[in-house]
Amino acid sequence: MKKQYLLGMVLFLALGLFVAFSGVKKRSYVETKPDQLFLDLIESTRYFSVEEVAQMIIAEDPSILLIDVRSEEFFNKFSLNGAINIPLKELFKEENLGYLDQNVYKTIFYSNGSSDADVAWIISNRMGFKNTFVMLGGLNTWVDNILQPRDNSVIWDKVHDQMYQYRRGASIYFGGDDNGVQESGGEVKKPSAAPIKRKKKEVEGGCS
Repeated sequence: MKKQYLLGMVLFLALGLFVAFSGVKKRSYVETKPDQLFLDLIESTRYFSVEEVAQMIIAEDPSILLIDVRSEEFFNKFSLNGAINIPLKELFKEENLGYLDQNVYKTIFYSNGSSDADVAWIISNRMGFKNTFVMLGGLNTWVDNILQPRDNSVIWDKVHDQMYQYRRGASIYFGGDDNGVQESGGEVKKPSAAPIKRKKKEVEGGCS
């Protein structure tokens, strides 16, 4: 638990720095209170594992929206199937808020690790966008677990063996060592339908 509190404090500090220098503007949404946000931070419910994300991609789950918050340069080198690229510094600009201000998709942020995606999640939640998640470990874990899985199971450990077998299957599906990610210049599959904006919420005690 102590580790989770430290992580929460670090992410809060990162959030403050990001907001201070990114020019994120306050909007008329019902914001999550800081104490509730902190409690949400120390929980793990915002995370999807890379295995869960792989399963949703394989199943062509229409309810997910993958957002790669890395730079366009890195995104063009590779990305997950079906992901769109909105760099973190661009994510909260007016033209991109439609991807967050909706209740159609489960929006899953990812980056190389988890830190930038966590910052995206924190700000989204602070602004009142609740249907957002993070791919735990980001692309680094994706490469380790999905593209290059290792058999660390022992003969009597069926759970780990089943996980390894699943990762092996996913590795084959995504191309294994040959990346399982879209190559530079490849067509990025976008959501089949545009996000539907929610009705704007009124500010408590504010003006219309």
